[in-house]
Amino acid sequence: MSFFQRMFPVFALISFLLFIGLVWKDYDRPYLEYQRKFKALLDQKSGGSSKPVAFRFGYRQRWIKELSRVDRCETCHLGLDDPRFKDAPQPFTTHPVIAEHAYEKFGCTECHGGQGLATTVEDAHGPTENWNKALYHDNFMENSCSLCHGDYLQAQAPVLFRGQTLFFQYGCRGCHKVEGKARSVTGPPLDGMRKRVQPDWLYRWLMGPRDYWSRTKMPDSKFSPREAADVAAFLLQGPGPEGRVISGNAGAGKTTLLTSRCTSCHTIEGKGGKTGPELSKVGSKAYPQRLFKVVKDPHALWSESKMPIFGFADRDINDIVTFMSQEYKDLDLNESDAARQTKLVASGSKERGKELVIKQGCVGCHSKIRGVKEIGELGPDMSTFGVVHISLLDFGHIKVPFQERTVPNWIYNKIKSPRLFKEGLKMPDYHFNAEETTAITTYVLSLKGKEVPASYTLPLGKGPTDYAPQGAFGKIVDKYRCLVCHKIDGRGGEVANDLSQEGSRVRQAWIKKFMKAPDTIRPMLEERMPAFKILDAEDDAIFAYCRTTLVTDKVEDLAGSVSKMALGDPQLIHDGEKLYFGKYRCNACHQINQKGGIVGPDLTETGKRLRPEWVVYYLHDPKAFVTRSVEPVYALTDKEIEALTAFVLSPKPSVPH
Repeated sequence: MSFFQRMFPVFALISFLLFIGLVWKDYDRPYLEYQRKFKALLDQKSGGSSKPVAFRFGYRQRWIKELSRVDRCETCHLGLDDPRFKDAPQPFTTHPVIAEHAYEKFGCTECHGGQGLATTVEDAHGPTENWNKALYHDNFMENSCSLCHGDYLQAQAPVLFRGQTLFFQYGCRGCHKVEGKARSVTGPPLDGMRKRVQPDWLYRWLMGPRDYWSRTKMPDSKFSPREAADVAAFLLQGPGPEGRVISGNAGAGKTTLLTSRCTSCHTIEGKGGKTGPELSKVGSKAYPQRLFKVVKDPHALWSESKMPIFGFADRDINDIVTFMSQEYKDLDLNESDAARQTKLVASGSKERGKELVIKQGCVGCHSKIRGVKEIGELGPDMSTFGVVHISLLDFGHIKVPFQERTVPNWIYNKIKSPRLFKEGLKMPDYHFNAEETTAITTYVLSLKGKEVPASYTLPLGKGPTDYAPQGAFGKIVDKYRCLVCHKIDGRGGEVANDLSQEGSRVRQAWIKKFMKAPDTIRPMLEERMPAFKILDAEDDAIFAYCRTTLVTDKVEDLAGSVSKMALGDPQLIHDGEKLYFGKYRCNACHQINQKGGIVGPDLTETGKRLRPEWVVYYLHDPKAFVTRSVEPVYALTDKEIEALTAFVLSPKPSVPH
């Protein structure tokens, strides 16, 4: 008997066992266990019906032709669109309702990530050896929203929008290209540094920016003492402080500084805004001559400065600078340490300092660095970083389990601790917290460099416009940097109220008085509007522009009907008073004569501030102009609106409630 004849029964048995194994594998695939459990839950939720619930075992598949995707997620996630399973455990939980995001059109993996064709948990959720696009963590889920809905999803995708905002606020675009996004310089120019700051302060600043101000956007480059001294020596080239000695009345300076509300933008002793530099220790930082120039005309020193020109007289500026130089000192600074640091900077190597400035890419955030040319982005192009393959990302000496070697994990840790993976990396440390790191990671993941079919696009939110007022009003807006805090026609900040319809809102006498001496309108907010030295001609130009340009026909068209209302009728005012304090309890949020809530604006002198047409329209639709307004929409009747308007606009010497 030949060898083949002797071994044939063995081969036959092996083949039979393999065949049985394949059949059994197909019969008992892992997803079938989930389907059996789901079928049992279905039977429980059928209400005890004796009739068996119809259910088809086997995989479910969706082919999204327009997106070139095939998804089988619903093979296990069987309760997605069944509200009876909203409290069921995964994978049977009902999916949250997202309007107009039908599974038939979008599938699952376009938003959630993962491997759509897989039918096991390990392969579908990933990562696997041949599929690195693991399921997105819940924290990063918003990263796909911008594919269809654009970049301005402040309300709909707050984490993504926050990440995008941080990315550009902290100057990441300076080192990293993002296709379609202009590069901008976020830090001040660094020319004439020897005229501006003291050597020991610059040394300490380079060693640890957050030791000086915990909220600074300046990252920590992790310089050694020698490197910080070299960089400081390089930046401090040129002539020193120039101009006359500053001498003034410190007491008068303190009064002027406080009444001008500088803390609206600057932090002083832990309190205040963060638009401008911290001032608590500015006397140990800047030379008085430099401070004088900054206060007098910051735009002459830096055209992109956000600081307004207050219009102070030179005498007032002398007083302010004298006060800051004397009182705003670093009380923790040891004089011998400062002297040692100054000496260390004096011995620093300007050549090595220049090399470090170039290596660290300081030109990504700062302009006018003497002897350093602009060379473009030094970091990786981020335009398609959201779809980078994991094999291109180096975890260095950090041992990371296979299941955690994902692109989102790498990005998150790179942002949180830029030099975690190996020594010698250049990216500085921004000390982002977990929430900020999650947001920026979500934004970076959104940079996929691809487009979806036009039928899928639905832009949401409004992006900034190119609004740029001309003439006298334009010069005023530029001088006082109004758009740093206020928004007009889609451009500007969101620190204060939108002024796009201000001409239809306020009265002339009030706005002229307010611009001269701004007071508090909302009790719960700090007094934020700075006290500028507004000229009479500027006041007139502001109101003229408001009444001709910053108006809305929605309000102006009510002039005829409002003029027929008997808003001064005592009975109508009384009826409005009863509605205000009784039926609608408006005093829960609003104050009159310092009594009431603090959420909404004070209404004591509303008659002097608001135009009646505005009040009538606002009561009809509180969210017409401010969609995020917390004012309730009560669906008031026309008679109630008339009565409430009469009361709100009436004089209120004393209201006994």
